[in-house]
Amino acid sequence: MKMKTFFLTVSIVICLAMLIFIPLPWLKILYSMFYSPIPGRTNFLVLGLDRNIQGTRRTDVIIFASIDTSSRKVILSNIPRDLIYNDHKINSIFQNEGLDKLSQIIKELTGQNIEKYIILDYSVIKLVGDTIGPIEVYVNEPMKYTDYSQNLFINFEPGYHKLNGSELLAFIRYRKDANGDIARIERQKYVINKLIETAFKKDIFTLSHLYKSVFKQIETNLKTGELVYFAAQFRKGLSILSINFPIKYDKKGNIYAGNLKNFKKEISIEKQLIKTKKYNFYVLNNTSNQSRTYNVNLYYMWKAANFPPENVYNLKNLKIASDTVFLLNNNLNPEEIKNIAQVVHPKRKFLVKHAEESLENYYRIIDALSSERTYLRFPIDFIVVLSQ
Repeated sequence: MKMKTFFLTVSIVICLAMLIFIPLPWLKILYSMFYSPIPGRTNFLVLGLDRNIQGTRRTDVIIFASIDTSSRKVILSNIPRDLIYNDHKINSIFQNEGLDKLSQIIKELTGQNIEKYIILDYSVIKLVGDTIGPIEVYVNEPMKYTDYSQNLFINFEPGYHKLNGSELLAFIRYRKDANGDIARIERQKYVINKLIETAFKKDIFTLSHLYKSVFKQIETNLKTGELVYFAAQFRKGLSILSINFPIKYDKKGNIYAGNLKNFKKEISIEKQLIKTKKYNFYVLNNTSNQSRTYNVNLYYMWKAANFPPENVYNLKNLKIASDTVFLLNNNLNPEEIKNIAQVVHPKRKFLVKHAEESLENYYRIIDALSSERTYLRFPIDFIVVLSQ
């Protein structure tokens, strides 16, 4: 099920990215035929349905998406399919009570009105992967696993690999390493970014064909003119920010909504997407997972929040007790930098210190980097250290 969830999420992101590639001359022609401006901010409910099994179609993916055309920014938040709402799993609402009821529930959970919807089958993403592949990925350790019941055969050696649809599926489904599902989630995020990168490099004919094929397989209340408007607004690119839905577990392992008050504040586009300042900073990985794959994922997590670091380096031979941001630019607002770090890493608790107030630790970090022949390029606004 997690594999299907991943592929549905990718298909949504790719569909948004493909709108960028309609050339300007064609946009002008389309403008003369269809043109339906929509508000600067539009909220979507995106549903990914499982296969029809004996008349039942489960909602395998539920995503709240908020799109701001004026700033070309997108917020995505997955609502867990097994979330308990009024004593029922939320993935049963669409089947039993319909789209309007589910939209009302999502409004209660997010505090946002739902204006548009997109409904698709998870098989759509296989078409996307096969069309724009192969996708180059990096495997940092041997990945070997066989499951005949699922027709799953994984056999990758360390190094770079160019993978098509079925191979990509095997890559993101693997969870037999030390970090299990956590590592699999990181690989999924890594592949999402690689798919988007690859889509941006494809020619207009490939993407047009893919878009037409995908659009035939989805259900939506978006009008043609509104799609043209989105294409015009996003042709220069877009930024995507993912926000975790807050959850908590009971003793039986059932999932319930967590702190919705803070979540509703966090998901506000006005709060998340206004700040687009450019900072010169580095992310230092002081965790136990210092693989290249994880570092690449860290880079794209920051980039997705519209704050790409200069680089991500491993911090070896030194242990920092807490997740810490060292400020080297005294003109920065510590609270603002802390908020940025929390958006990228919502589960981490960051300490923000001016480097001059913690010179001993700062010099130890620079010395540890130098011993590994890693040299930071100054001037630097701040350094983010991710600890255990």
